[in-house]
Amino acid sequence: MKPMIKGYSYDATEFLQGESEALELLHDWRHTDRVTWIRIQGRPNAEWMQRYGELLGWHPLAQEDILEGEQRPKMEPYDGQLFIVLNVPSYEQGEIRQKQVYISLQRNHLVTVFEDESDPFGELERRLHNPSDKLRRMDLDYLFYEILDVVVDCTFPILEIFEDQLEELEASLVVAPDRKMLKQVYQVRHDILLLRRSAWPQRETLGRLLREADDWVSEPVRLYLRDCNDHATQILDLLKSFADTSANLLDVYLSSASMRTNEIMRVLTVIATIFMPLTFITGIYGMNFRYMPELEMRYGYPAVLGLCLIIATGLLLWFRRKGWL
Repeated sequence: MKPMIKGYSYDATEFLQGESEALELLHDWRHTDRVTWIRIQGRPNAEWMQRYGELLGWHPLAQEDILEGEQRPKMEPYDGQLFIVLNVPSYEQGEIRQKQVYISLQRNHLVTVFEDESDPFGELERRLHNPSDKLRRMDLDYLFYEILDVVVDCTFPILEIFEDQLEELEASLVVAPDRKMLKQVYQVRHDILLLRRSAWPQRETLGRLLREADDWVSEPVRLYLRDCNDHATQILDLLKSFADTSANLLDVYLSSASMRTNEIMRVLTVIATIFMPLTFITGIYGMNFRYMPELEMRYGYPAVLGLCLIIATGLLLWFRRKGWL
């Protein structure tokens, strides 16, 4: 499947939009005074990159990163180009999936390459159609911030899912822990740690961008980038908190399972203790001696049963009084 190319060229009064599998239709937009955003949807192959990479102004190392894929989040300044790789996490069918977006910020246009068919930037596209939206009145660096903000904020819905899962598991583990719940705890913890390993270099990339991108981002937009960096830091803090909570849930499971085992052992111990004197009595009268004093008693059998009943009832009452039942 060839990558689909969409292009937007706009200012406060004019908005142009194009869509094609070829970049030639958008070539002239890269050399206008309007803000130009070229979106590439899908993973380019070597043939596509050879044809369009130079046309887009990409550095050879940036082209190599896009072709290889699965890059660590990073920022690379090249000649006339700021190249950024970020992860876009999603939660699909109970699993964390990491997709990557490649952002190339140049002096007169911006290019994004998103390797998946899904569309995380659909809301930005809708906003561009609104002439009164702030996005239409701002320069290219503000569009750059908005894209970064969308990528970072993709993690928050996943964090809400993790929070709900942890709360449900905590409530269930206290009531009735079982092996199935233990497996769920391990799965949630695995997903949290996986997302945390991705979020850490992402936050570092945004921090580096704040420190080193003075030539690319104006001072008013830097304020927005600080907010974006704060969101990345908040995500890391929440993931650390969730990781600690998942570790505590493992302790809760072990404690609950131990308490449940102790309860079972206590009940069995009480039952065994009650039957010990009863077994002793029946054992005595089960001996096959011919001359036992009580063998000729007319009411010996009901007397022994009554004694057993009294002893069992007395032990039950005593255990209840001690709080063992």
